[in-house]
Amino acid sequence: MATKIFSSFSQVTADVNRRFLKAGINTVNIVAATARNNAIRNVQNSFTLRNTFTTKQIRFTKCGANVKTLNQIKSETGAADKISYMERQEKGGTHRGTNGNLVIPTTKARGGSNAKTVRRSYYYSAIKPLVVHGSTNFKSKKAAHVARAFVAAKTHGFIRMNNSIFKVTSFRKSGDNVSFKSAHILNLKYPSTHTPKKAWLEPASDYAAQMMQDIFNKEMDKLS
Repeated sequence: MATKIFSSFSQVTADVNRRFLKAGINTVNIVAATARNNAIRNVQNSFTLRNTFTTKQIRFTKCGANVKTLNQIKSETGAADKISYMERQEKGGTHRGTNGNLVIPTTKARGGSNAKTVRRSYYYSAIKPLVVHGSTNFKSKKAAHVARAFVAAKTHGFIRMNNSIFKVTSFRKSGDNVSFKSAHILNLKYPSTHTPKKAWLEPASDYAAQMMQDIFNKEMDKLS
């Protein structure tokens, strides 16, 4: 490595400042990237993930090389707006429905496993037009309910019972005896749910921050 020779103290300070800036930029970028990797690992280990959408939205912003002062050196790790629900996981809090009660899919809506995504045909937006309301001109609620189930069975539709939506899978009538089977698809009982705190970002960032001094020292050594 060539030895630098400075002709003035101002050149020395300028060189030190350049090295500090460069090492500082490299350090915050490495720390932020490490925090992101740690955060993704925490999410993968602590939450039920049905696809890679959530982890792909955990990102970090790099500090550019055009900063002029140490105060401008900054890099951040966090979640994109698309997964704002992860902030509720991080801090804990209440989740409320935007238009009435929450729509909570059942295991049936997920194809029999909570590890799976909700089937598109069971999205509330897809189900809502297919819910059979029927006529109110019946002598009893039971008769009206049976009539709705009959129509739902014929049209591959759904019925609503006690703030829940069911898929009518079969309908049988033998004389005066009527029976039908249904599968619980969506739960609309609750106006809100409470999410307990399960921090995934803060511990990831704290762990990465503990490495900052060592990383900075190594980056300075590279620029010596």
